[in-house]
Amino acid sequence: MGYSEAKKKDLEAKNFHRLFEHRNHKPKWMVIAEKAYTYAKDAITEGREPLPDDISDALLPILNKDDDLRRHQKENRASSRKYKEAFADYIVHEFLIEKSRREQANVANAEQRQH
Repeated sequence: MGYSEAKKKDLEAKNFHRLFEHRNHKPKWMVIAEKAYTYAKDAITEGREPLPDDISDALLPILNKDDDLRRHQKENRASSRKYKEAFADYIVHEFLIEKSRREQANVANAEQRQH
């Protein structure tokens, strides 16, 4: 179903944005999103660019065993699966924004080298 404004508000109400942005956690979320992206690209879309929902689906088993996420869910009374799924969508959303920025920077750098 993907990331939406409604999911964003639900996650913010339970402080998931803080969990994501925390300096000790954000690098981890980006690494596992990269792994889920690679898996989705290789195993689900056979080398084509995966859709965000495909990446989220690949990410969920990793999140299911994450102790930081489990602790956050317990402390914020957000144990419902909907929060874990929405958090996966949020991670993928942020990962794809960062990936796009890196790709644009690489294109700009390549163009500068040609001049």
